[in-house]
Amino acid sequence: MRTLLKYFCLSLLLLAMTGCVAQSRYRYNWCNYDTKMYRHYKNPAQREAFVKGLKEIIEEAEPKGKVPPGIYAEYGFALYEEGNHEEAITYFKKESDKWPESKVFMTKLIAIADNRAQTQKENAAASPETLIQAEKDNQKSSTEGLK
Repeated sequence: MRTLLKYFCLSLLLLAMTGCVAQSRYRYNWCNYDTKMYRHYKNPAQREAFVKGLKEIIEEAEPKGKVPPGIYAEYGFALYEEGNHEEAITYFKKESDKWPESKVFMTKLIAIADNRAQTQKENAAASPETLIQAEKDNQKSSTEGLK
């Protein structure tokens, strides 16, 4: 009877351990982010593939709620570098909302991107002559500062 009880307890313990392993091992869906980042650092000319990979990570992980920390910010910064400031702000806000510990940094990036977006809108509304004159004024003031 005792051996039967021992086997039953052992079987119950193994069953409980198997149930824990059956669940997903990973909290986030990284989708080979490390490999994509490594390839990007080794060959920066393939930046478009890296940005596309970030977008794929977000598209795959977002419905499951498993977007890894930093991915929204990384993708947002890539959009910022491309000059797509409004969409970059959207992803910076997503990062800030999902990861409150990044709020201070994301707030700064949002302010910078918003400032750049406003400048871009103002430049688009300005006439070409105004932009040329502003560029000349900037060059003049920078050369005067060197003297």
